[in-house]
Amino acid sequence: MDDTFPRQYARTQRLTLGEPRNVTVSPDGRRVVFARSRGGSDPVNCLWVLDLPSGEERLVGDPVVLLGLDDGVDEDLPAEEKARRERAREGAGGVVAYATNTDVNVAAFALSGRLFACGLVSGSARELAVEGPVFDPRPDPTARRLAYVSGSTLRIGELDGASWVLADDDDPDVSWGSADFIAAEEMGRSRGYWWSPDGESIAATRVDTSPVQRWFIGDPAHPATEPREIAYPAAGTDNALVTLHVLRLDGGRVEVTWDRQSLPYLADVRWVSPDRLLLSVQSRDQRTVEVLEADAETGRTTRRAHDSDLAWVELVPGVPAELPDGRLVTAADRGGARRILVDGTPVTPEHLQVRAVVHA
Repeated sequence: MDDTFPRQYARTQRLTLGEPRNVTVSPDGRRVVFARSRGGSDPVNCLWVLDLPSGEERLVGDPVVLLGLDDGVDEDLPAEEKARRERAREGAGGVVAYATNTDVNVAAFALSGRLFACGLVSGSARELAVEGPVFDPRPDPTARRLAYVSGSTLRIGELDGASWVLADDDDPDVSWGSADFIAAEEMGRSRGYWWSPDGESIAATRVDTSPVQRWFIGDPAHPATEPREIAYPAAGTDNALVTLHVLRLDGGRVEVTWDRQSLPYLADVRWVSPDRLLLSVQSRDQRTVEVLEADAETGRTTRRAHDSDLAWVELVPGVPAELPDGRLVTAADRGGARRILVDGTPVTPEHLQVRAVVHA
């Protein structure tokens, strides 16, 4: 009788614990990968695989077992992961995010700043004892190695546990491979690097916060603690300088160039082939957005699409994208609704409001 609705709502984290989330379907349609806790009051997510031909559900990543704990998970999270969870309103623990290769037979995730890789067919998970702390690990599309962010550096982790730096900087105001504040907080872009389809290159952001004003946040619960300094781009003040670079694993490097003076915001990046990328860039007043195609060898860009609005241009998750025949998929407000456009022509009806594009 003491389990009132407010208590139950809080204990179950708004009635969300115990339900599947972060769902990934393999291209061959044989596996569905997802995160889920063991019950409606359990806040620790595990990684599961549903084998569709047999209907069998398998537990492939148990944080309690992988971290060697007796009961529960007391996580020691990197600062970047704490910020990501706060922005995502993430209240659960354990496997709250993971990434897979193209065939969805290998997954990678971080627990307490440690890197774990999991074979989704074999159902075995193991730790890769790389240099950490580990944030945002992602296997390359061919599952030969992984990339991850550690502090301000972007690193490559090998399957034998060795790791090496792909990009770093001596300047303490510069970081590689992480989303800048504006992208993460306002644009829904929580990542800062992207593997090429062949696994030989990574497109990564370089973020320089030196122009951003500093704020100091104290802890009212612990007044003796020294205030924490953060770079916070308040409205009307200078933003971080964000550039995009194609980093080859063999050491080659090229900067992707565009008119960053007029279009400083990098809203989206995606590879369409090993030598081409699509970028969404936006003006600071958020009234103009352009889709650019970048040459991964030279870094030069050409415009594929342009959209503007007197009020603002809404960013739609999942676009831009390219169809197999080369046509460009975007989304924009047309005729009173947000519609999907293919090469600039609306293809969804005016009564359908498109919120996201799942696949093209």
